[in-house]
Amino acid sequence: MARQPEVFVSYSREDSARVLALAAKLRAAGVSLWIDQGGLDAASLWSEQIVTALESVKVLLLIVTEAAVQSHNVAKEVMLVSERNGNILPVHLEPTVIPSTLKYPLAGIQHIEYFDDGDSEAGLKSILRSLARIGVTVAAPAEAASQAQTREAQASTERPASLGEGGAVAVMPFDNMSSDPETDYFSDGLTEELTTRLSLVSEIELVSRWASKQLKERKHDVRAISSELGARYIVGGSVRRSQDSFRINVQLVDVTTNRQIWGNTYKGKLDDIFDIQEQVAQQIVEALKLKLSFSEKVSLTKRQTIDAHAYDLYLKGQDYLYRLTKRSVEYAIQLFEKATELDPRYAAAYAAASIAYGQLYQYFARDDAFRTRAQELSFKALMYDNNLPEAYTAMGLSYFIWGKLAEAGESSRKAIEMDPDGFVAHWTLGRIHFTNGEFAKAYDLFRRVTELKPSFFSGYVDLAQSCDGLGRTEEARAARKQVSELMPNYLLQNPDDARARMYFAVVLAEMNRKEEALREGTKALEVSPDDGMMLYNCACLYARLGEADRAVETLRGAMAKGYADDGWLKHDPDLDGLRGHPGFISLIGSRAAAPQGPVTA
Repeated sequence: MARQPEVFVSYSREDSARVLALAAKLRAAGVSLWIDQGGLDAASLWSEQIVTALESVKVLLLIVTEAAVQSHNVAKEVMLVSERNGNILPVHLEPTVIPSTLKYPLAGIQHIEYFDDGDSEAGLKSILRSLARIGVTVAAPAEAASQAQTREAQASTERPASLGEGGAVAVMPFDNMSSDPETDYFSDGLTEELTTRLSLVSEIELVSRWASKQLKERKHDVRAISSELGARYIVGGSVRRSQDSFRINVQLVDVTTNRQIWGNTYKGKLDDIFDIQEQVAQQIVEALKLKLSFSEKVSLTKRQTIDAHAYDLYLKGQDYLYRLTKRSVEYAIQLFEKATELDPRYAAAYAAASIAYGQLYQYFARDDAFRTRAQELSFKALMYDNNLPEAYTAMGLSYFIWGKLAEAGESSRKAIEMDPDGFVAHWTLGRIHFTNGEFAKAYDLFRRVTELKPSFFSGYVDLAQSCDGLGRTEEARAARKQVSELMPNYLLQNPDDARARMYFAVVLAEMNRKEEALREGTKALEVSPDDGMMLYNCACLYARLGEADRAVETLRGAMAKGYADDGWLKHDPDLDGLRGHPGFISLIGSRAAAPQGPVTA
């Protein structure tokens, strides 16, 4: 026996194709419809059949388009239902201004968007939820099971071969489609989060997130990306954010067949972000036909925090932290600490704050309170999540700045074991080996740092120094050339970064560009004249330029201002020209009994 129609579809004949496509999806979901598939605008008479149908259904589904709101018959259908206080559900197929003739009957009624922009599935779900609230039957159990079987059968023919048959996955940086470029941190954070979640699945061979980031500008050339990264599957997408609302588009492409095997659009408020992140990861796993272990299923749903605003602050802080200017690091600390105020159990935010305090101590302010705070926060991060790689990274850095190299090395190695793509842990471990004069081990780690984060100029500086220690002259020259190419643009964007400017000056000196080196070094000292680290690097500059006396006096000033990393000083190739200088020998002798505490160059 046929079911009595519960939904009357009101539309314009001009929109027939789009409306019938939507009607098919509603029927597939179990909704019983009354719809005139011939269109009503050409009818000379408004039939009794239509009036009867309107009186018997539970809701008028009003398809809103420019053509529909100008239709006299559509207007009559709306007025008839409105006069008897019936239910009306307006569904917009396109942005449409409601004319005055329809404003009153549609006032105070929920409107749903069903735009043809890749977000139709979300719109369909909204329509079904609204119909169900009104009392319309949606997907009877038997029908739903049948539909699920049909979808599964279709999926089995459409899905790719399993990853076990070969094919790495690369998650490309999501496009920020927002009008404000300052929201890049949010799209970058979503990319990072998706990569991290997928890395928890043992069957997925995941391309390094840093390698994917290098190809950000070429993301649309999927074949070139696939070839360069060795990836069969490319995940890409875009994010549009406006205040606390966002829309995310995600696609999964099989490059071997050159077709999209899965895609979806999600939109919501900031509070919805965790649910959506889980959905994206799980649906990608399903599209790749992977079977998850119980622990992997649990890991995919794990949340570092339940507070979306704390998460947003954390992402923003990460963006500022690695700009590595004093102002940006201080601002990052404020953001991380605010995040932990909102969620006192947010381990990742504690770890990030610890690293920020460590960077502040290393580069900008020799205040013991900062390294004490770095260590406290690293322990707190570990207390709340002892499986968090960033917690061990933070602990490694905090031990390092206290001069506890064995403990620092152990923590950093643990972090790398848990997250092979963590560049900070590699960098810290490399500096530990360099401090110990283990140049070969330092070289391998600094090479890895430059592979993981090619824009991180400090990695190239350290790599060049390791090459000097190993006699790899050509590689040292190539690393310094990389710094000289990165620095001008960086300093143009960050003119107050005295530390980076002094690095640049030393590199220019090493490249025998004396006048440029002195000019950049002078500018750096003008910005930060009393910082021990700055004076140490300035001593390196003078030593590279052959001004030994000036270098020794500047080094003496650096130590008076708190520079205390005797291990680094002992092996720094920048100071090789001073090793036989009487003043340098005397200075080193006076330091022999002094306590050591790394303050890295």
